[in-house]
Amino acid sequence: MGTACLALSRRLAALAALLPATESLADIGTDHAALLSALVCGGKIQRGIGVEVATGPLHRARANVAGLSLERQIEIRLGDGLSPLSPGEADACAIAGLGGKTIIGILARHPRVAERFTYLLLQPMTGQREVRLYLQGSGWRIVKEALVEDRKGIYLVLLAQRGLMLPMSENELAFGPILLKERPPLFVVALKEKIRHTKGIIAQLGRSDTAQSRQKIARLAAQVEEWEKLLE
Repeated sequence: MGTACLALSRRLAALAALLPATESLADIGTDHAALLSALVCGGKIQRGIGVEVATGPLHRARANVAGLSLERQIEIRLGDGLSPLSPGEADACAIAGLGGKTIIGILARHPRVAERFTYLLLQPMTGQREVRLYLQGSGWRIVKEALVEDRKGIYLVLLAQRGLMLPMSENELAFGPILLKERPPLFVVALKEKIRHTKGIIAQLGRSDTAQSRQKIARLAAQVEEWEKLLE
């Protein structure tokens, strides 16, 4: 195409790598429109729709799209979540950099739009277990998962496709069915960090000698013991 694309962070580059070639993508919370621009420039999508809820990021995204001369391929719309989209208007939907509960809310509030996507490209900052549980119960199958290190943090990116998925175990819900099977190098790093963080919570709870804290300590200790077995 001969257009210089915006540079992607490692996190966004990992998202772009997960998406199969598809006709169109809606990017919710598109910010600089970097992901859409890179996917159009790379030929992975033919057109994109970026959605922003605030006018500042909206104008910034439109300026970036215009600066790359991609106005015919990428449209930036003002709106909340999926509200600016019509059912069937995009083949895939990306929601990145938001909490898991927020991502679930965006999808659940507009089921007629969400159910028409073929792919969901997600990067939940928190609540990964809840996102996986929601996908499993809403007719989505997780087909790809990856971990990426960016700015001293480790982030989950995942691709879901329309289809049924077998019920996941607690460990699969917590760490991802594909990651648990493939065990990429960052999986062990992330698992050790989760264990370290949970042990810190246990230590804090130990300062309060109540029935409630003792119950929570027992539950978390059992979780840590289960997770440590995954390191063997």
